[in-house]
Amino acid sequence: MSIAILGAGPAGMSCANALLSFGLEPLVIECTAHVGGIQRTNFHLNLWMLGIPGETGTQITERLARHYFELPVTTLMNTQVLAVKKTATGFGLHLNGPEGETEREVDALVLATGSRPQATPELELLARQTGRVVIGPLSERIRDEVRNHHVLILGGGDNALDHALFLAERGNRVTVCARGKFSARKQFQDACTAHPDIELIGGQTPAVQAAPDSGILASWPDRENRYDWLLVMYGYRPNSDVLTCFDADIRPAIAASGHIPVDRRQQTNIAGIYAAGDITDTIQPSVPTAIAQGLTAAKAIEQDQATQST
Repeated sequence: MSIAILGAGPAGMSCANALLSFGLEPLVIECTAHVGGIQRTNFHLNLWMLGIPGETGTQITERLARHYFELPVTTLMNTQVLAVKKTATGFGLHLNGPEGETEREVDALVLATGSRPQATPELELLARQTGRVVIGPLSERIRDEVRNHHVLILGGGDNALDHALFLAERGNRVTVCARGKFSARKQFQDACTAHPDIELIGGQTPAVQAAPDSGILASWPDRENRYDWLLVMYGYRPNSDVLTCFDADIRPAIAASGHIPVDRRQQTNIAGIYAAGDITDTIQPSVPTAIAQGLTAAKAIEQDQATQST
């Protein structure tokens, strides 16, 4: 039985591995040229996976990828899903990849498309206009290029303040602006407040634009400052856009947050369609959570396929 997995991040790779062990045939469809999802560029040390202290998200992803590519799994890279429809026995996929458009039929689907850093349309446009805007925390440019500069960070959560401390330790002067109250953990707030090179501004978001000298110009009602870099730390949004190409009668429900609701077996409200990883509204998005959900989805598929065949 063929099972399509949309996305080759930790959840998708885990699901494929588990499906093989259950005697099923995974087909992994990845829209980029890489496996690993957003963890591939995560230079931060792992805090969530027991047993591998000191490894970065990038190193964890490389290890997962080495194992994955040893598996007898068909992986379609740089492949877009153009349409999904119901068939008599499962689902029909219309794909567009390096070799052109193709059709595939599968018995079940797993949505494992993950998430991406969130920003307003205006900030996304600014990021396209200048190379001095970084959206999201998982960028090697933050680690490698931001040194001895004046940095503006937008956001009030853990990522924003953690990066303020990270950058201040590397010779940067940092201003952090939150739209409302800071929601980061108290230890981050206390450490930032005590640091002489970090300024916290709550309840105010400046207007930002590209400066003539390639920096960033930020304007408040009472002042205007120039910064060398702008980091946008507004969290993540799930990559549930793929559902727009599903026929309406088999399109899984989407929550107001954009996440796909699932039950404890990772089953969506549509029979035969499952979801795992950051596309679901998990209480703690992380590599181990995604791996566990990928395994859970595979086990549910094995059980459901066995029930259908009896």
